[in-house]
Parts: sequence; structure tokens; C-alpha cells
Amino acid sequence: MRTVTKVSPLPGHRLSVEFDNGEKRISDVSYLLEKPVFSFLKDPRRFASVYLECGAVTWKDLDGNEVDICPDKLYADGVPGQ
Repeated sequence: MRTVTKVSPLPGHRLSVEFDNGEKRISDVSYLLEKPVFSFLKDPRRFASVYLECGAVTWKDLDGNEVDICPDKLYADGVPGQ
């Protein structure tokens, strides 16, 4: 299982993600916005509040609960980036 060591938000609901093996990938996570648990990320400020928790890309939802994305999914779906 991969872990994320660095994450930065990008325009268009994309993420720049660096993994524990040193690879950097760009992941388009806009598909998540249609899922109720991630719908709060339609707000660009909330999307930009992304952070890492135990090697996973994470946000706090409107109730303060942590919502994350599996690092392996981000790795598999991502394209090589800088």
C-alpha cells in the first residue's frame, strides 16, 4: 500500500500528489463530487483545505469529520506529474 507524503490542490478539482516511493502524480478527483460524502468539496475553499492524515489525502467535512481518499486509488488513477 502506498502512502502520500505531500499533497497540493490544483484547479479543476485535481491534486498534485507525491508518494512514498518519490513519484509525483496528478489526480483528477472531480468524479468524487457527485458522491454525497464528498459534495462539500464543490466549494473551492474547502477543496483547498486538503491535508495529510496518516499518509492519506484528507479533508474535514461540514460537520468536522475526516473524509479521505485511498492512496492506492490516487496512485492508480493519477498521471505522472511534476
